[in-house]
Amino acid sequence: MKTSILHFALILLFASAIISCNSQGDRSNNNESDTISLSDDNNQNIGMNDAENDDAGFMEKAAYSGLLEVELGRYAQQNGVNPRVKNFGAMMVRDHTKANDQLKALAAQKNVTLPVVLDQDHLDKANKVKEKKGVEFDKEYMSHMIDMHSKDIDMFRRQSENNNDQILKDFAAKLLPTLITHQDSARKINDAIK
Repeated sequence: MKTSILHFALILLFASAIISCNSQGDRSNNNESDTISLSDDNNQNIGMNDAENDDAGFMEKAAYSGLLEVELGRYAQQNGVNPRVKNFGAMMVRDHTKANDQLKALAAQKNVTLPVVLDQDHLDKANKVKEKKGVEFDKEYMSHMIDMHSKDIDMFRRQSENNNDQILKDFAAKLLPTLITHQDSARKINDAIK
């Protein structure tokens, strides 16, 4: 009797371990959206995607976004047709260079190395916009700025509400109104040039 109870207990323990391993494997393999589930009770950063969960991930993602906005802003200043598009590009260069500098200072405090050039994904996005010419460039650029700022606003809002690091939380909260202003301006210009 003792032997069969021991065997039964070992079988239960083994089955439990297999089920646990399988559910963890399923969780890591079924991560297409990279969004953390709201039912994840162990995660304090609910609603933040995987790249934003750690401070370095957020700073890297923000740095790439800032670099892209400065790059495209410079290009818009030189190649935009509409004066409002050119002025918007100048605003992107000015505001995002300032934000990038602030982010670099924060990263230095936290010993985080930020990218200084665009990665392939962001370079592809820049090239897709830059391949348009004339009025088509203006339209593509402004449309891209609306989309980018929507994503940035979502990310910075989550950080300003959920980040446990008060310095990064304050950085995100401070930059959020500027991003909202950029998006509003981009929408108005986009509507005007359609």
